[in-house]
Amino acid sequence: MPDKINISRKQSILVVLLLIVLILCVYWPVQNYDFINFDDPTYIAENSQVQTGFTADGLRWAFSTNYFGLWNPMVWLSFMLDFHLFRFNAGGYHWTNVIIHIFNAILLFLLFRHLTGAIWRSAFVAALFAIHPINVESVAWISERKNVLSMFFWMTTMLCYVWYAKQPGWKRYVPVLISFALGLMSKPMLVTLPFVLLLIDYWPLNRTAIGEQHKVVSHVTAGLAKKRLKFLILEKIPLFLLSIISIWITLYFPHTASALRVEQTIDSVFSQRVINAIFSYGMYVKKIFWPTDLFIPYLYLHISIWQILLFSVLLVIITVFVCKYFKKYPYLPVGWFWYLGTLVPVIGLIQIGEQTMADRYAYVTVIGLFIMIAWGVEQLSVKKDIYKKILIMISLLSIGFLAVAAHHQQKQWQNSFTLFESTLEKDPNNYVAYVLIGQELAKNGKNEQALYYYDMGLKLTPKVYAAYKNKAIILNRLGNRHEAIRVLKKAIQEIQAPAEAYYVLGLLYLEDNNLDKCEEYSLKSIRKNPNYGDAYNLLGLVLLKKGNLEESMQNFEKALRINPDNIKVQKNLKIAKALRKNLNQK
Repeated sequence: MPDKINISRKQSILVVLLLIVLILCVYWPVQNYDFINFDDPTYIAENSQVQTGFTADGLRWAFSTNYFGLWNPMVWLSFMLDFHLFRFNAGGYHWTNVIIHIFNAILLFLLFRHLTGAIWRSAFVAALFAIHPINVESVAWISERKNVLSMFFWMTTMLCYVWYAKQPGWKRYVPVLISFALGLMSKPMLVTLPFVLLLIDYWPLNRTAIGEQHKVVSHVTAGLAKKRLKFLILEKIPLFLLSIISIWITLYFPHTASALRVEQTIDSVFSQRVINAIFSYGMYVKKIFWPTDLFIPYLYLHISIWQILLFSVLLVIITVFVCKYFKKYPYLPVGWFWYLGTLVPVIGLIQIGEQTMADRYAYVTVIGLFIMIAWGVEQLSVKKDIYKKILIMISLLSIGFLAVAAHHQQKQWQNSFTLFESTLEKDPNNYVAYVLIGQELAKNGKNEQALYYYDMGLKLTPKVYAAYKNKAIILNRLGNRHEAIRVLKKAIQEIQAPAEAYYVLGLLYLEDNNLDKCEEYSLKSIRKNPNYGDAYNLLGLVLLKKGNLEESMQNFEKALRINPDNIKVQKNLKIAKALRKNLNQK
């Protein structure tokens, strides 16, 4: 027995080392990649709070803000630490994502090896997770720190839960709660984790009465007492309560756009959302087995009737099969309902934003499919050695193919140009990619080229506010202020433009010395968003130019109440006070 344990330990160490090598081979170049102009500026490059670091104000902000539409303080803390270490060196942030991804793959392997005793099947699941191209978006995109970080706490929660299940008690339950809470503070998608714990109660923990026919393959499950389903649900009530709180926070705080503000393109009819959900479920499965058309972002696609029929039939057949043979092949319902269940928060039934699906949503969910594949392949190979050898060869070739594909996929993330040019190659009608390339061109001073990309984006859809705003800024930069004003007025007519549109219009009128129009649009901006500090500052400047010092100072003070650290507003208020003092002295 000691020799067997030593062999098992050496095999596990070998697997861990191989996982590390695989991931490093795939993601090694990311250390030289840039920030992407899609969410990265909001999270790091233009985020003064993150750059402030671990100050009292910074920590207070991290735990109280709904900035960017989510409450995820652990992500902000991790970015604060990265900024302290790497400043504006994007490679450091990329490396942090890769390191966390390595830990996630290792913990996934250790979890299933511990639960099942099946070293090589667990290694196969972890290897698929480690190098599958669909996970490149989560690892190579700095802004998806929330994905890799929440997955880390997902794994630690499951490991703590297995430890608790061996000897239930509140002292062992507390680490489960803490780890789960940290996960929810990284990304609210973890709300489905309590349901996954119920699944592993069935298999491989074998804690349920309906699982008595399972073959025990690990010492972990051997001593576990059978529990009624009612008990298993009740013991997870604290976890469900944390999930409910997280859902409430997510829904209570309004969603904010990422790089672009786009009018919602998903049909508001619930039946259309169901159709989109069915389509997305089918497409994720397809991309697992044939990951050749991965890009960002997936916008609303035309979904044909035959696709919906095909995916509906596929989903029904698989569901019926795994339910029919749930006792004979317990890993099938666990893997399948892991996949179906963990996608629920992001499948589009509750639509947030304009995307129908995203590769990053699959980071945790595809583990369920990998479980089905790994244990299913083993089941096929038990009868004859020749089958076993063939399937081992196919498995190794599959890992090699996926590693090469993932390495190729991560190259697209070098910078904004390589990423979104790749998107346009695969989806020529992707208006978001046009606008983001335009932003990058404008940033590099290529104004005429940027205007072309903005016009292409607006030609595909007139609903992209960022295209109007950036086009107006460039036109003004080129000396065509009147055309810039016309573009912004068109934006207000075409879409439900944000307060910023009125504010930028006010700025243009101020540059044109049209004080009345500037005042008009400043007030409209404030009515649109009463907490828009820049609009109060602009209104204060107009009133200052008009000689209305008292109202001018009142607006500067309102702006400072919203943002006390705004140096420009502080300066404007001092100027207004100095002018009033001079007038009083006269």
